[in-house]
Amino acid sequence: MHIYGDFMKIEARAVKIYKPEILLCPKCGNQLKYNYTVSNKVVQFTSGKAFRIKNMGYSCKECNDSNVYFSQAATKLCFKGYTYSAKTVCMIDYYKSQGFGRDAICDILTQKGIFISDRNIDVLYKKVRSYIDADYDTLINEYYKRSIEEFNSIRISIDLITIKEKCYIIFYDYYKGDILALWVSNGLDDNNLLELLRKYLSNEKIELVITVRSYVSKFVPILKEITPKNTKFISYPKF
Repeated sequence: MHIYGDFMKIEARAVKIYKPEILLCPKCGNQLKYNYTVSNKVVQFTSGKAFRIKNMGYSCKECNDSNVYFSQAATKLCFKGYTYSAKTVCMIDYYKSQGFGRDAICDILTQKGIFISDRNIDVLYKKVRSYIDADYDTLINEYYKRSIEEFNSIRISIDLITIKEKCYIIFYDYYKGDILALWVSNGLDDNNLLELLRKYLSNEKIELVITVRSYVSKFVPILKEITPKNTKFISYPKF
Protein backbone atom coordinates (compact mmCIF):
# COMPACT_ATOMS: atom_id res chain seq x y z
CA MET A 1 0.00 0.00 0.00
CA HIS A 2 1.28 3.47 -0.92
CA ILE A 3 -0.20 6.59 0.66
CA TYR A 4 -0.18 9.96 -1.13
CA GLY A 5 -1.65 12.70 1.06
CA ASP A 6 -5.30 11.78 1.59
CA PHE A 7 -5.23 9.14 -1.14
CA MET A 8 -4.22 5.51 -0.87
CA LYS A 9 -2.97 3.40 -3.73
CA ILE A 10 -3.69 -0.24 -2.98
CA GLU A 11 -1.40 -2.77 -4.61
CA ALA A 12 -3.06 -5.85 -6.05
CA ARG A 13 -1.92 -9.25 -4.84
CA ALA A 14 -2.70 -10.81 -8.22
CA VAL A 15 -4.73 -10.30 -11.38
CA LYS A 16 -8.01 -12.17 -11.84
CA ILE A 17 -9.22 -12.30 -15.44
CA TYR A 18 -12.86 -13.00 -16.23
CA LYS A 19 -14.60 -13.62 -19.54
CA PRO A 20 -18.34 -14.12 -20.15
CA GLU A 21 -19.79 -17.28 -18.62
CA ILE A 22 -21.51 -17.98 -21.95
CA LEU A 23 -19.55 -17.39 -25.15
CA LEU A 24 -22.46 -17.84 -27.56
CA CYS A 25 -24.40 -14.86 -28.91
CA PRO A 26 -27.91 -14.70 -27.37
CA LYS A 27 -29.25 -13.47 -30.73
CA CYS A 28 -27.76 -15.79 -33.35
CA GLY A 29 -25.94 -18.46 -31.34
CA ASN A 30 -22.54 -17.84 -32.97
CA GLN A 31 -19.30 -17.75 -31.00
CA LEU A 32 -18.52 -14.47 -29.30
CA LYS A 33 -15.08 -12.92 -29.81
CA TYR A 34 -13.01 -10.70 -27.53
CA ASN A 35 -13.65 -7.01 -28.15
CA TYR A 36 -12.19 -4.93 -25.31
CA THR A 37 -11.70 -4.88 -21.53
CA VAL A 38 -14.88 -3.58 -19.90
CA SER A 39 -13.23 -2.81 -16.55
CA ASN A 40 -9.80 -3.20 -15.00
CA LYS A 41 -9.50 -2.13 -11.37
CA VAL A 42 -8.08 -3.12 -8.00
CA VAL A 43 -10.78 -4.25 -5.57
CA GLN A 44 -10.43 -4.66 -1.78
CA PHE A 45 -12.16 -7.69 -0.27
CA THR A 46 -13.26 -8.53 3.27
CA SER A 47 -10.51 -11.16 3.39
CA GLY A 48 -8.07 -8.25 3.54
CA LYS A 49 -6.75 -9.11 0.09
CA ALA A 50 -6.81 -6.86 -2.96
CA PHE A 51 -6.95 -8.19 -6.50
CA ARG A 52 -6.92 -6.53 -9.88
CA ILE A 53 -10.18 -7.59 -11.56
CA LYS A 54 -10.18 -7.57 -15.36
CA ASN A 55 -13.61 -8.04 -16.95
CA MET A 56 -13.22 -8.95 -20.61
CA GLY A 57 -15.89 -7.76 -23.04
CA TYR A 58 -16.89 -9.97 -25.99
CA SER A 59 -19.10 -9.24 -29.00
CA CYS A 60 -20.65 -11.05 -31.94
CA LYS A 61 -18.93 -10.49 -35.28
CA GLU A 62 -21.90 -11.98 -37.12
CA CYS A 63 -24.52 -9.65 -35.61
CA ASN A 64 -22.05 -6.75 -35.71
CA ASP A 65 -24.19 -4.75 -33.28
CA SER A 66 -23.30 -2.59 -30.29
CA ASN A 67 -23.81 -5.31 -27.67
CA VAL A 68 -20.80 -6.20 -25.52
CA TYR A 69 -21.09 -9.24 -23.24
CA PHE A 70 -19.03 -9.59 -20.07
CA SER A 71 -18.57 -11.71 -16.96
CA GLN A 72 -21.41 -11.67 -14.44
CA ALA A 73 -19.03 -13.07 -11.81
CA ALA A 74 -16.66 -10.11 -12.19
CA THR A 75 -19.57 -7.67 -12.17
CA LYS A 76 -20.91 -8.97 -8.86
CA LEU A 77 -17.56 -8.63 -7.05
CA CYS A 78 -18.03 -4.89 -6.56
CA PHE A 79 -20.55 -2.16 -7.32
CA LYS A 80 -20.01 -0.40 -10.63
CA GLY A 81 -17.68 2.58 -10.19
CA TYR A 82 -16.31 1.48 -6.81
CA THR A 83 -13.24 -0.40 -5.64
CA TYR A 84 -14.60 -2.05 -2.50
CA SER A 85 -16.21 -5.46 -2.75
CA ALA A 86 -20.00 -5.66 -2.80
CA LYS A 87 -19.85 -7.44 0.55
CA THR A 88 -17.86 -4.57 2.05
CA VAL A 89 -20.52 -2.08 0.95
CA CYS A 90 -23.30 -4.27 2.37
CA MET A 91 -21.34 -4.56 5.64
CA ILE A 92 -21.37 -0.79 5.93
CA ASP A 93 -25.15 -0.81 5.58
CA TYR A 94 -25.45 -3.64 8.09
CA TYR A 95 -23.39 -1.93 10.78
CA LYS A 96 -25.15 1.39 10.15
CA SER A 97 -28.47 -0.41 10.75
CA GLN A 98 -27.04 -1.68 14.05
CA GLY A 99 -26.31 1.87 15.20
CA PHE A 100 -22.54 1.92 14.56
CA GLY A 101 -20.97 5.28 13.67
CA ARG A 102 -18.43 6.03 10.95
CA ASP A 103 -15.36 5.67 13.17
CA ALA A 104 -16.55 2.35 14.59
CA ILE A 105 -17.22 0.98 11.09
CA CYS A 106 -13.79 2.17 9.93
CA ASP A 107 -12.26 0.26 12.85
CA ILE A 108 -14.18 -2.93 11.96
CA LEU A 109 -13.09 -2.75 8.32
CA THR A 110 -9.49 -1.88 9.22
CA GLN A 111 -9.35 -5.03 11.36
CA LYS A 112 -10.27 -6.93 8.19
CA GLY A 113 -7.48 -5.25 6.26
CA ILE A 114 -9.76 -2.88 4.35
CA PHE A 115 -8.44 0.68 4.12
CA ILE A 116 -11.25 3.24 3.94
CA SER A 117 -11.87 6.81 5.12
CA ASP A 118 -14.83 7.88 7.21
CA ARG A 119 -15.92 10.06 4.27
CA ASN A 120 -16.08 6.99 2.03
CA ILE A 121 -18.17 5.22 4.67
CA ASP A 122 -20.83 7.88 4.11
CA VAL A 123 -20.47 7.75 0.31
CA LEU A 124 -20.87 3.98 0.17
CA TYR A 125 -23.73 3.96 2.66
CA LYS A 126 -25.65 6.47 0.52
CA LYS A 127 -24.94 4.37 -2.55
CA VAL A 128 -26.28 1.13 -1.08
CA ARG A 129 -29.34 2.93 0.32
CA SER A 130 -30.03 4.41 -3.13
CA TYR A 131 -30.29 0.86 -4.49
CA ILE A 132 -32.43 -0.35 -1.59
CA ASP A 133 -34.81 2.60 -1.93
CA ALA A 134 -34.99 2.57 -5.75
CA ASP A 135 -38.20 1.88 -7.69
CA TYR A 136 -37.13 -1.71 -8.41
CA ASP A 137 -40.51 -2.71 -9.83
CA THR A 138 -40.16 -0.21 -12.68
CA LEU A 139 -36.48 -1.01 -13.22
CA ILE A 140 -37.00 -4.79 -13.38
CA ASN A 141 -40.06 -4.60 -15.62
CA GLU A 142 -38.37 -2.18 -18.01
CA TYR A 143 -35.37 -4.51 -18.17
CA TYR A 144 -37.62 -7.50 -18.87
CA LYS A 145 -39.39 -5.58 -21.62
CA ARG A 146 -36.13 -4.55 -23.30
CA SER A 147 -34.73 -8.09 -23.07
CA ILE A 148 -37.80 -9.65 -24.67
CA GLU A 149 -37.89 -7.05 -27.43
CA GLU A 150 -34.22 -7.54 -28.36
CA PHE A 151 -33.49 -11.16 -27.41
CA ASN A 152 -36.95 -12.75 -27.02
CA SER A 153 -35.85 -14.05 -23.62
CA ILE A 154 -34.71 -12.88 -20.20
CA ARG A 155 -31.36 -13.50 -18.56
CA ILE A 156 -30.89 -12.82 -14.86
CA SER A 157 -27.81 -12.28 -12.73
CA ILE A 158 -28.57 -12.41 -9.01
CA ASP A 159 -26.28 -12.50 -6.00
CA LEU A 160 -26.66 -13.39 -2.33
CA ILE A 161 -24.50 -11.77 0.35
CA THR A 162 -24.96 -12.88 3.95
CA ILE A 163 -23.84 -10.74 6.89
CA LYS A 164 -24.68 -12.32 10.23
CA GLU A 165 -28.49 -12.72 10.27
CA LYS A 166 -29.10 -10.47 7.24
CA CYS A 167 -29.33 -11.49 3.58
CA TYR A 168 -28.64 -8.98 0.83
CA ILE A 169 -30.09 -10.04 -2.54
CA ILE A 170 -28.72 -8.08 -5.50
CA PHE A 171 -30.54 -8.25 -8.84
CA TYR A 172 -28.52 -7.17 -11.92
CA ASP A 173 -29.20 -6.13 -15.50
CA TYR A 174 -27.44 -9.00 -17.27
CA TYR A 175 -26.45 -6.90 -20.28
CA LYS A 176 -25.39 -3.63 -18.65
CA GLY A 177 -24.31 -4.73 -15.17
CA ASP A 178 -26.53 -2.13 -13.49
CA ILE A 179 -28.18 -3.00 -10.17
CA LEU A 180 -31.95 -3.25 -10.64
CA ALA A 181 -32.86 -4.15 -7.07
CA LEU A 182 -31.24 -4.69 -3.69
CA TRP A 183 -33.38 -6.42 -1.08
CA VAL A 184 -32.47 -6.95 2.57
CA SER A 185 -34.15 -9.75 4.49
CA ASN A 186 -33.89 -11.58 7.80
CA GLY A 187 -32.81 -14.84 6.22
CA LEU A 188 -33.97 -16.83 3.20
CA ASP A 189 -37.18 -17.89 4.94
CA ASP A 190 -38.41 -14.30 5.05
CA ASN A 191 -41.90 -14.30 3.49
CA ASN A 192 -41.48 -10.82 1.98
CA LEU A 193 -38.32 -11.92 0.19
CA LEU A 194 -39.96 -15.11 -1.10
CA GLU A 195 -42.88 -13.08 -2.44
CA LEU A 196 -40.50 -10.77 -4.31
CA LEU A 197 -38.58 -13.70 -5.78
CA ARG A 198 -41.80 -15.39 -6.92
CA LYS A 199 -43.07 -12.16 -8.44
CA TYR A 200 -40.01 -11.55 -10.61
CA LEU A 201 -38.55 -15.01 -11.22
CA SER A 202 -41.66 -16.85 -12.39
CA ASN A 203 -41.74 -15.06 -15.77
CA GLU A 204 -41.96 -17.67 -18.54
CA LYS A 205 -39.41 -15.80 -20.67
CA ILE A 206 -36.59 -16.40 -18.18
CA GLU A 207 -34.11 -18.75 -19.85
CA LEU A 208 -30.96 -18.29 -17.77
CA VAL A 209 -30.03 -17.48 -14.18
CA ILE A 210 -26.44 -16.84 -13.16
CA THR A 211 -25.98 -16.79 -9.41
CA VAL A 212 -23.91 -17.82 -6.40
CA ARG A 213 -22.24 -21.22 -6.15
CA SER A 214 -24.80 -23.97 -5.72
CA TYR A 215 -23.46 -25.24 -2.39
CA VAL A 216 -23.95 -21.87 -0.67
CA SER A 217 -26.91 -22.26 1.74
CA LYS A 218 -30.23 -23.08 0.06
CA PHE A 219 -30.51 -20.07 -2.23
CA VAL A 220 -30.18 -21.86 -5.56
CA PRO A 221 -32.74 -24.58 -4.71
CA ILE A 222 -35.20 -21.81 -3.79
CA LEU A 223 -34.61 -20.11 -7.14
CA LYS A 224 -35.00 -23.37 -9.03
CA GLU A 225 -38.39 -23.95 -7.43
CA ILE A 226 -39.58 -20.52 -8.59
CA THR A 227 -38.17 -20.15 -12.10
CA PRO A 228 -39.67 -21.81 -15.20
CA LYS A 229 -38.89 -25.52 -15.52
CA ASN A 230 -36.48 -25.18 -18.45
CA THR A 231 -34.44 -22.35 -16.95
CA LYS A 232 -30.71 -22.96 -17.16
CA PHE A 233 -28.59 -22.20 -14.07
CA ILE A 234 -24.92 -21.27 -14.12
CA SER A 235 -23.02 -20.70 -10.88
CA TYR A 236 -20.39 -18.03 -10.38
CA PRO A 237 -16.90 -19.53 -10.51
CA LYS A 238 -15.04 -19.89 -7.25
CA PHE A 239 -12.96 -16.80 -6.44
